[in-house]
Parts: sequence; structure tokens; C-alpha cells
Amino acid sequence: QVALTGLDLRSDEPKFGVTTVIGQFEHVHGLYWSHVYSAGSSALLAVQHKKHISIWQITRVQEQNRLLVSQTCEASEPFPLLPQGCVWHPTKDVLAILTKRDASILYAVRADNCRVKVDIKGSGLIHGTCWTKDGSRLVIAIGSALHSYIWNDVQKTANACTFCPIFDVGSYICAIEATLDSQVAVATELPLDKICGLNAGIAFDVSNGTGTEMVSSNSPVLVVNEHSVGMRRRSMGSERSLSADSTSSSLSGPVDLTHILANHRKSDPSPLIHLRRRDYLTGSGQDSSRLILVTFERKVTTTKKVNIPGILVPDIITF
Repeated sequence: QVALTGLDLRSDEPKFGVTTVIGQFEHVHGLYWSHVYSAGSSALLAVQHKKHISIWQITRVQEQNRLLVSQTCEASEPFPLLPQGCVWHPTKDVLAILTKRDASILYAVRADNCRVKVDIKGSGLIHGTCWTKDGSRLVIAIGSALHSYIWNDVQKTANACTFCPIFDVGSYICAIEATLDSQVAVATELPLDKICGLNAGIAFDVSNGTGTEMVSSNSPVLVVNEHSVGMRRRSMGSERSLSADSTSSSLSGPVDLTHILANHRKSDPSPLIHLRRRDYLTGSGQDSSRLILVTFERKVTTTKKVNIPGILVPDIITF
């Protein structure tokens, strides 16, 4: 259920009006107010559902301190909308909507659901989008790249930027937000492959003592905790253990994890193998999530990077 209540803040004490229920829906995933509003005009509210959005026009009746609500349009998508999958243009009644595969722009939301589909190159999954503050550009985060489109409000088109249509920031993008004019901020996740190195066939440094010691090397490591594996099996009453080959190899230097995993599965059907990784989050900062400021200037794209220590996946940023 979505309900609206008028609120008058002009007097010394706030005054609430009559509550108006917009409607009952199967799913409501978000509410988004249009940025375009002036005294005497109607406000627009986008209600995000699972696979569609509905746009509502809200007009306040001053004398009765109540709200008049009417639906202006509705738009459906073949895939579920992304979390925060509706983004209003900063100065116009234009709404961008996103799924993990597609992006489209509704440009006549006060009358109908006319839209233009954004021509996305590549096959990555969309994670988020934002309009730049000046309203000239729609920037879509796909994988580790920013796809930039110039919005022409007269022709109602979104064309790829001519000088920098795709800009790769080097790490998977988790969140995106507009900052100043033609600048956006993106947060990228911690590159776990550098710390854990869970790609098959990669060798890792392990301690020369017991399997539970930490390694003093500056490179990311994984330590196989053979003792924990053995204790778990004995507690289950099983006489099976890792083979001597995997045990000796894990204590003598670089080791191929696929070799350990193969022997482990021969002796134990459990999919679990106890691994312990060294924490380098407080080290040089090279293995950390990052906040990256990207500025789309006339003929060049510039960046500034700041490390975010202690946060593996920054899901939301705000400005």
C-alpha cells in the first residue's frame, strides 16, 4: 500500500492533512519524487514495482489541505527492475528505468509511456545509473565500465558519447551517484581475486610450520587449515583424512589448490575445505574498495581515486 499525507510547514507548528491512499499493489520496491516542482504545479511520483513502474500526479488543494492523486502512465519491463532502478532527470520530467539487461528513458510521463530504449553495447550486467547534475548525460554502470550517453531533449534521443562512450574504471562497480556538473562518483568492490586468489590452478604461499601460522609475505595468501579439517572429520566419526601428498605439499611452499581439492574429494564427499586468508585491508590500500570520481569534460575523461578501507562491497553512496 502507498499512502500520502500533506504536510504544512509554513506555520510555527507542522500541520498534517488528510491521508490519501494511492492504491494496493502486489509489490512496492521504491518511491521516487520528480525533481521538477514549482508552486501551483503538480508533483510526479514514480512507484517501482517488480517488473513495472507507475507514475502518479499529485496536486495539493490548499483550501482543504488535501491531495488529489491521478495516474498518468505505466511502463512494463521483461526483467525485474534493479534496486533503485528509477532515476529522474534533474531538471525535466524524464525518467530512466533499468533492469539488469536493459535501460530505457520515459520522456512524456505526464501524458503516456512513450520511451526510447538505450542502445547498450556489450553483454555485461547493469548495476546502476545516474544523470549528471547538468542533465546532459546519462551514465550507466555495467560491470567495471561506465557507459555514457548524451541526452537530446528536443529529438528525444540518447546517443553514445562521441569522445568517451565506454570508460573502464578497473574494478566491478557497486554504486554510482552524480556529484557536480558533469562529474559522477562510483564505488568499486574489493578485488577479492587479489586477496583470495580462488582461481583454479593458482599457487599460494603457505607457512613452513603448521597450517595455522600466518605468513609474513607481502603477497595475498591462503592458508589451508589441515588441523581443522582433521578435527571435523574425527568428530563425525570418520577415519578418512587428507592424503599424505596433499598434507606434505601444503607445508612446503607454493601449492596448487586444485591438487588439494581433488585429494580432499576422494577422501571426503563434503564440499567444504577449511581455508583461512590473511587480512591485508590495513596494508598499503592496494587491495581495498575504492571511491572514484569521474569527470566527463569536453574532450577528455579524468579520474580521482580514494581507497575505502574496511568496506568490502560499498552498496550505496550518496552526495
